[in-house]
Amino acid sequence: MSVYEMTLQILSPVHIGDGDELRQDFDFVVKNGRTYRLNEDAILLAKEAQLKPDRSGKFPLPGHLLTEADFHNTELFRYSLSGAPRSTKSDARLKSFIKDVYDQPYIPGSSVKGALRTALAWTGWSEVKPHLDRAAVGRNRSWAGQPLERKLFGPDPNHDLLRALHVSDLHGPTRPGQGLILANAQVLTKKSAGSPVELEAVAGEVTFTGSLTIDETLFGPQVERELHFDNRRAWLDELIARVQRHSGARIQQLAEWYEHGVGYEAIARFYRELAAAKLGKRRALMQIGWGAGWDGKTFWTHLQSDVRLFEQLVTDFKLHKAPPGSPARKPGDPFPRSKRAAMAMKDGAARAVAPFGWVLLELKEK
Repeated sequence: MSVYEMTLQILSPVHIGDGDELRQDFDFVVKNGRTYRLNEDAILLAKEAQLKPDRSGKFPLPGHLLTEADFHNTELFRYSLSGAPRSTKSDARLKSFIKDVYDQPYIPGSSVKGALRTALAWTGWSEVKPHLDRAAVGRNRSWAGQPLERKLFGPDPNHDLLRALHVSDLHGPTRPGQGLILANAQVLTKKSAGSPVELEAVAGEVTFTGSLTIDETLFGPQVERELHFDNRRAWLDELIARVQRHSGARIQQLAEWYEHGVGYEAIARFYRELAAAKLGKRRALMQIGWGAGWDGKTFWTHLQSDVRLFEQLVTDFKLHKAPPGSPARKPGDPFPRSKRAAMAMKDGAARAVAPFGWVLLELKEK
């Protein structure tokens, strides 16, 4: 076994959801620019005498039971975040970040391994040269690209190259909600922004640590006859370099996209700084979680190499979602047409300030 200490340093807001949508006054309240996650059980116990239905038979929402003095009682709140949703309505929604049972945010190993797998698939494509046609992509949207993945990594889970790669969950903050902010996000095109999205995100100088293990026994001569991994052993030996090659190509394209957008100078500058970063042999840039986009989670340019086939895929899988009134997609138009970004208010207007999901990955052999 080759075991590495793995570190992820947060470079831009990261959101990895747990599947929950929190609701204002049910799950959280907002006060003085902060968002407070409610401890519903503690509130209902403390306010038991107030739990009476009104004339319509409705009980008060947990957030409506709180007084000014209650905000000094930490037992009534699980944690609090800087930032507030743009909507002030009851039942406004907030996407929840994944956390452990102690409300400490963490990065699932599966999210990291998925990003590593995408980078290895993209860089390994030119070596394996899988045949690309409509049948190779498949018809089921949920399993699109599986035939190509099997060509790249192996015919089934037991014979998949990444069976040899184990990534642990990564942990960092040690207090409930530590490292989290409330991020205001929007979907951007080059000329406009879509509907607001509110979510919990890790941001700032936050670091997560875990381990990455390569199972050397799966490359031994006794199992090579069965697994046939040896011809791709270099993929794992060159893991950092391959991740950076994939990210570097994406960063260049993303920088150009934002440079040609309206009002996106801050994000274009962020990508130019990433492109100029000197990383060394043990570190690579990587994008994970919400906002990584189509190009960060697929075979990307390899699917676009055949323009006619790619347009067929866009149509078959209904990948082009143009807003009402937008012109119809033409073959060869840029894809995807939109990106997700964190927003901030400046001079009374929402400005795009950062992309989502960028981290600095570092591996040190133990």
